[in-house]
Amino acid sequence: MEKVKVERWKFMEDFNSFFPMLRGMLETIYGSAEKGLRIYSERYDAINYYKNYRARPHSYLLVAKNEKGEPIGFLYARRKKNHTYLYDIFVKPEYRKKGVARKLISTLEEMAGGPIRADTHAGALKAFQKLNFKVLKEYTEDGIKWYLIEKDPNKEK
Repeated sequence: MEKVKVERWKFMEDFNSFFPMLRGMLETIYGSAEKGLRIYSERYDAINYYKNYRARPHSYLLVAKNEKGEPIGFLYARRKKNHTYLYDIFVKPEYRKKGVARKLISTLEEMAGGPIRADTHAGALKAFQKLNFKVLKEYTEDGIKWYLIEKDPNKEK
């Protein structure tokens, strides 16, 4: 296992290395990066948000880097009143099943606290379940089946 380092970015340090991961995440979810980028831009203005990212006290942009210092995954979350909401998470395919997502999530838990909630698609559900996330509800949006999930350290025992 490669040594993975997780950093909290206070601002968008390197959009050129970050954007391919965002594009990969959207392609995985929507089946087409272009469709995902359009939805993310029109509905959430997320591309601009990431491009101009500046951390707020309760926002977390965590970037996992390999031994060479190259970004290999990221997570974006915000602390809400009684939970931390995980908006986006992505690990490059060649680094999956190597503990990168686990390290990103555990770092988020240390920094922001739990429980952690997220909405995920069927393709990532098993990975989240391995990290002790439980399904709270299911729904469909943009023709995709989504799951509201939660990881609550107080309920894991």
